[in-house]
Amino acid sequence: MDISREYRFDTFAEGESSKLAYAACKAVADYGVLHGNPLVLVAGTGLGKTHLLHSIANALRQKNPGIKLVCSTALEFSEEFVKNIQLKKDGASTPITEMAAKYRDAEVFILDDFHNIAEGNKAQSQHELLQIFNALLLTGKPVITASQIPVSDMETMNESLRSRLNGGLTIQIPAPTLVDRLAILRKKFDMMVGFKISENILFYLAEQTSGTASDLEGIAKNLKFKALLENKDPDLEMAAEILKDHLSNSLRTLTVEAIVKSVAANYGISVDTLKLKGRGGKEAVLARHVAMYFIRNISKKSFEYIGKYFNRDHSSAHYACKEIEKKIAKDVLFNLELKKLTKSLYE
Repeated sequence: MDISREYRFDTFAEGESSKLAYAACKAVADYGVLHGNPLVLVAGTGLGKTHLLHSIANALRQKNPGIKLVCSTALEFSEEFVKNIQLKKDGASTPITEMAAKYRDAEVFILDDFHNIAEGNKAQSQHELLQIFNALLLTGKPVITASQIPVSDMETMNESLRSRLNGGLTIQIPAPTLVDRLAILRKKFDMMVGFKISENILFYLAEQTSGTASDLEGIAKNLKFKALLENKDPDLEMAAEILKDHLSNSLRTLTVEAIVKSVAANYGISVDTLKLKGRGGKEAVLARHVAMYFIRNISKKSFEYIGKYFNRDHSSAHYACKEIEKKIAKDVLFNLELKKLTKSLYE
């Protein structure tokens, strides 16, 4: 995982929603102190967890350029593991042992996108990661990881690995409040040297969107670009235009309700039919499964949440997602249909 130099503690807009996560990560970077090891950050896309992980790495390297810091994503870890398994089969010298040594010798281990280790057939990767975690945690070496979904919602997680993670400190980062959004926008605009924006525009932007930190950063950059392009100071009209363009492409269409409504319309079925038990035939079942699959993969909701939303249990949601994954793998026409439907969600 390449560490971005732009992701530092001084560029992170700390708000009430991210206060605990910020404090925990800053303590690791400043004093090497973990109030719970491993430290697990849980948040949806764009809420700052990756920014905090990179901030830790940048701060540690600035203090000690020679530190044995290993940074990776779960996907990179799995791909490296699979590659070394293949090398071993081809007769190469102890590639897995060398890989394990690299991670176990780390003074600090940072792992992003942990939820990806629980997707697909990654049982061996999970087992290897467990051994690495055990070695590091038993010697008191800090392990910091981040995930889009809680460990408890990862259905295919190795139970021993789940136990290891649950034995540390888990901090969830919720969506920013209005006060947080104001702080984030103010921070982003303050970093734009020579570019000033009035408080009434700041408040308007913060009030009119419920977006993540990443969304707010995009809005700030787009507003600055438009102001420079038109060679005039930003005003409320310009801010409204930016919000309209930005929100139409991302925020408004990706709520759970919007996903369900779009899927129902695609299959010519009412939303009520999808949510009530014992309603509809095979077409309704397929549509419900597709809706569950989209909510899981787009909105990153837990199986428990999805089950309750459709008046079912978590196992029904898990089964639905697995059935859609199987159908995608073997049915080309269905795969194309799903891609078209996915595209329509963002239009």
